[in-house]
Amino acid sequence: MGGMCLKRPVGCPVARHQQHAPMWVVAVRDVLDMTGRFKPHQVLKAAGLLLTWNPKMFTIFISHQWLDLHHPDPDGLQLQVLQRTLRNVIARKLKIESDIVSHFYGRPPKAALEQIQGAYLWLDYFCVPQLVDGHGSPGLAEEQLRYVHSIPSYVELCNLFLALVPTATHRDTRSACSFNSWLQRGWCRTELWCHFLSARSKAPIVVVKSHDAAIYTAPLWHQYPVGMGDFALDEDRKSCNQIIRVALNDYLSELRESKNKTAFRLYLSLFEDLTGLPRKRRSFEEFLAEFSFAKPVRQYRGLGPIACGALSGDSDLLRSLSDAKASLHTNAPGMPETFNMPDFTPLHLALWFRSHDLRVVGTLLELRTDPNWSSINIGPAVGASHSAEAVELLVRYGAELNFPGKLLHQFAPLHIQAGKGVPCDVVAKMLELRADPRGGRGGFGSCSPLCQVAFSGDSENDLRSAQVLLESQADPNQLCRPTGVAKSFELMARAYSRCCWGEPSILIRAHSDVSSTPLGFCALFANEGLLIYLLCSRADPDVRNDRGLRPIDLATSERIRAILQNPAPHMYQLEPISPLGMIFNFCLYKTQEENNK
Repeated sequence: MGGMCLKRPVGCPVARHQQHAPMWVVAVRDVLDMTGRFKPHQVLKAAGLLLTWNPKMFTIFISHQWLDLHHPDPDGLQLQVLQRTLRNVIARKLKIESDIVSHFYGRPPKAALEQIQGAYLWLDYFCVPQLVDGHGSPGLAEEQLRYVHSIPSYVELCNLFLALVPTATHRDTRSACSFNSWLQRGWCRTELWCHFLSARSKAPIVVVKSHDAAIYTAPLWHQYPVGMGDFALDEDRKSCNQIIRVALNDYLSELRESKNKTAFRLYLSLFEDLTGLPRKRRSFEEFLAEFSFAKPVRQYRGLGPIACGALSGDSDLLRSLSDAKASLHTNAPGMPETFNMPDFTPLHLALWFRSHDLRVVGTLLELRTDPNWSSINIGPAVGASHSAEAVELLVRYGAELNFPGKLLHQFAPLHIQAGKGVPCDVVAKMLELRADPRGGRGGFGSCSPLCQVAFSGDSENDLRSAQVLLESQADPNQLCRPTGVAKSFELMARAYSRCCWGEPSILIRAHSDVSSTPLGFCALFANEGLLIYLLCSRADPDVRNDRGLRPIDLATSERIRAILQNPAPHMYQLEPISPLGMIFNFCLYKTQEENNK
């Protein structure tokens, strides 16, 4: 399974989701005393270590990926990382701050970490009856199902959500396990969705990659449909889909009664796609009634009728709305699901949420929406696309791939796509259609798209995107040379870093050292996989930024420093994307190292 949670003030009412089984928790102090590996529910219960949750308990929901078919943590790795992280937080040796994305998504719970020492944990292996090591009963399967269907309630009753995702290898499949693989697991997606569907919290989740690398982050959960996640059993897929349908229905009911029509219309538009149901067809009048629109439809701005029609995937409805003079150029307000960035047009929204549906995108383009429209908040629509086919269609209708639009930071569409972790074939298609692999000019535009990949992640897809960029002559040693307003941001961030009390945030540090190479960004964002891959691709770890700092000086974790101090042993650990290319690059690196001695 996995886990998640939300901020809930002490003394709040019982969660709105139905609870079919009791919510057991274990005290942090007892977890810190554990040895070996995780013990199952029945063992902890027999030892008197499990307590029934009550509203006075500050509770952390732990989500994790099982590292063995029969035990979640066969070698005790997750327990060790969890214990060391908790001790570091309690001793105030570890500062958990927001990543750059979460600065735009929402604020982490205030003072939450100060309550860790007296907190309680919910973790599936601890808190759900298990059929392992001889423990269990004949009716265990039915009993477990009651706990499973109580997950939305457990999530909503917690104060903090923590994804425990240290780098590991699955004992049975031998596959790599990390935050990226956690996002692919169906159970983990289920818990993630329950968290972000909670009406009482939009706080980021805490992602723990090691005892000294933990951040608040906010993954784009709607891009990880539960029904498309990895499940060992198809029955689990059906159960989790049902859980999400119930949770989303509950959420919609609450939104319907609130004044937040934007969120209500967004989730009503996406309901079928998010829950794996057949697309719903509505007549013009049915649409207006369900979405609380009135005639004349041309009066609406924000998330207007055309935007909702596009999100619903109904091309015929779009034409009907256009005939009724509904505006094609409304601008949605900032929403958590779009990083709180305002100004998304219907075309941006269609590409952001449903790039796979070329009929809707094509209909909007046929109705003469402008593919190159932008504002200081968002770039042209091609930067919102999540499929190579959509990129190709946009270019056919005049979209410009090297045009940053009115964006204040002047990132090119390729920058934006590389930083979002889109499928690598999107990056490949943009390069094929003559997107500049060096990025652009002006503002922060001279930053290499490889720097954006460093920000995105180190999944296999991200590494393949880096490979495509390098094959298209992207420079692994390219330095960013900010200009104009961007240069002012850089200088202000440096001044703030010198004057502020304590460690500056990752956002401030990124702006202070924006003149770094892609390796520098890997060190700053603790992107181990891309760091090793770039080293194999002859990235120079000694190139200094405008502050005279090398990548090792920007490292935010002990492991990244260790790799940069002695890269060679770590290069063998990266699963090769192109075996011959990796061996060739490694030999070149060793030759260069010998020549430098």
